[in-house]
Amino acid sequence: MSVYEDRTETLGETPSEAAEHEALEAEAIERRETPVARPHPIAAARDRFGGIDLPASLVGMLTAIAVLVLLGGIVGAAIGAIGYQTGLSGANVEDISLASLIGGLVVLAIAYLVGGWTAGRIARYDGARNGLMTAVWTIVLAGALSALAAWFGSEYDVFANVQLPQWFDRDALTNTALISGLAAVATMLVAGLLGGLWGTRYHRLADQTILDAQELHEVEV
Repeated sequence: MSVYEDRTETLGETPSEAAEHEALEAEAIERRETPVARPHPIAAARDRFGGIDLPASLVGMLTAIAVLVLLGGIVGAAIGAIGYQTGLSGANVEDISLASLIGGLVVLAIAYLVGGWTAGRIARYDGARNGLMTAVWTIVLAGALSALAAWFGSEYDVFANVQLPQWFDRDALTNTALISGLAAVATMLVAGLLGGLWGTRYHRLADQTILDAQELHEVEV
């Protein structure tokens, strides 16, 4: 006697009803036996809190600017004037030497490495993107301040007052100034990206420690 006949006799079901109940029971058993794929807590946190962290990247930018002003003053006092562009024109602009430009690029690299590290450490996830944004926000801020200076007067050009890069100045339109300015911007972007990766390394080590403690080695963090 088949299973369907047993159910028909004992429960008073028709063969089709018995077959339907058997299928539902088999499906329920299969669901119970199949392990539920849960999202890993670290991966879930990365999905929830990853991406560009605006406060972290802005704090990273402010940190980079502070380090840039401090190091620029120290290096300038030690070796003379440093700059972030060469080939500038204008009666009131003193051109700088190649050595001064290299000094300026080194100061930029250190400042945005520290700023990127700050952004990556605060953001925890996506350190490369947040470190990169420290340089992007600086460029946006420099452009906004230059626009204010053009509209309302030079007293609004805060970057000029503290001897920070003047990439949007009208005297920075020569070929040499544009090339050296692009080199400075590239230095900032690369240093910020590397600093962001460096800043999140602490969190990746912490996540790996959690995985080791829970024996969840198969999850990549």
